[in-house]
Amino acid sequence: MGRLRVAIRADASVATGTGHVRRCVALAHALSDCGAEVRFVLHPADGTAAPLMAGLPFACEWLDASSSPTDQNAAIAAIAAFDPQVVVVDQYGITAPWHEAVRARFSCLVAAVDDLADRPLAPDVLIDHNFHPDPVAKYRDVIPEGVRLLAGPRFALLGSAYAQGARYRFSEDVRSIGIFMGGTDLVDACSAALRGCREVADFAGPIEIVSSCMSPHIDALKALCARTPGATLAVDLPDLAAFFARHDLHIGAGGGGTWERCCVGAPTIACLVADNQMATLPHLEAIGVLAWANPGGSLASADLREGIGSCVAALVRDPGRRRELASRGAQLVDGKGAARIAAVLACAAERTLRMRPAGAEDEDLLLDWANDPVVRANAFQPQLIPPQQHAVWFRAKLTQSAQCRIFVGQAGNGIPAGQVRFDWRADQRGDHWEISYSVDTAFRGLGLARPLLCGALDSLRRDAIPARVVGRVKPDNKSSARVLRALGFSEAAAFDERGHFTLFTLEFAEARQ
Repeated sequence: MGRLRVAIRADASVATGTGHVRRCVALAHALSDCGAEVRFVLHPADGTAAPLMAGLPFACEWLDASSSPTDQNAAIAAIAAFDPQVVVVDQYGITAPWHEAVRARFSCLVAAVDDLADRPLAPDVLIDHNFHPDPVAKYRDVIPEGVRLLAGPRFALLGSAYAQGARYRFSEDVRSIGIFMGGTDLVDACSAALRGCREVADFAGPIEIVSSCMSPHIDALKALCARTPGATLAVDLPDLAAFFARHDLHIGAGGGGTWERCCVGAPTIACLVADNQMATLPHLEAIGVLAWANPGGSLASADLREGIGSCVAALVRDPGRRRELASRGAQLVDGKGAARIAAVLACAAERTLRMRPAGAEDEDLLLDWANDPVVRANAFQPQLIPPQQHAVWFRAKLTQSAQCRIFVGQAGNGIPAGQVRFDWRADQRGDHWEISYSVDTAFRGLGLARPLLCGALDSLRRDAIPARVVGRVKPDNKSSARVLRALGFSEAAAFDERGHFTLFTLEFAEARQ
């Protein structure tokens, strides 16, 4: 099998900002780590996208400037020779007919990146890395049944620097402030923030501002910083992770930078500078992840100045709240979202997983999987498993290779997708291995249970030479029953002290030695 071919359709402009392309670049790097070949399809628009792509290791197809950014035929023509197996689209103007046409033309998996839920969509996978208390309800009226939804900051599309990069080390004092209002800062919120810090909050410490040469206000911002003591301006700074880690308080737009600041653990004052941010900021403020400077939504410079300045003054005096903001943000985002999405797309397209034996480092992961609500609902003992009890059980299992085998299935980039456990039993039914498994919530609905179990059974054959494998399935667990039937297990109704269940059995020609 050749490399997985992925086409990414995204745009950037002064009006819409650079966030769509930047988050797709993060996904492209993660897909490359999975072994995929990635090609971008972009509209030239006002020239904003070209500098973003300069120097990146991805081929780019540029649509004709006279074509509409939402023209499905133009996009299809641009990537026809590439013949992608996966098409990712991150463009607010694209709707269900585009998804359907592209899928029909290439027989490919279509993934849409969205956060508005304001139009009909028809992808196979929908990605929304913004926080929402009920993402299923958010998209219920705009996507068909069966679309795989990857929602929430667990899937935040951040660059690889954030997964293992520097983290903010908390200080009781606000020694310096960082300001970043996105790639284009259409409303010149950076200037309003600087004035708010100095004129309203009376903050005298160092202030570092990061902006872009694509901002229409960059010259005015340079002039303001030059005449403001203690203010510095960095233009097109490549490493925002380090920038977020080095300041005790940050002021930023409520877009993709929100997740970067959360991941680093930077206490944040957020400003709503685009309509789509209204879908996220109220929820993040409600759960204590950030302070919101302009909840009324005003973008007037004077209103931003006053709102930001008031927030800065309050937080400078309140280290306890700053510590809480930092902690809750860091708990929300771990920086591995792009790798997770890449793993899901690669596995969905290729239906392959790599198997490895579980190790001590998997203890917390397996506990998370075991306590997943779906797993507990299908278990014969539905109570949540306490961490201490799991730790004792798991460590014992790792030392009992003759009685237990645990395998972890992972995507090509190493992201774990699920686990399979075999426990050796000797009872009235004769000697056998009892099988149990679970699939990570991100990978469900992609048809991966079967390759996960196949890989584990092959590993067991090589390792233990089983005579018989048995699975116990509750009557309402129809998905597991379908998977075991497809693998050739026979089935029979059974009953024991745990109640009624279906007993699935797979016989092997070899006897266990």
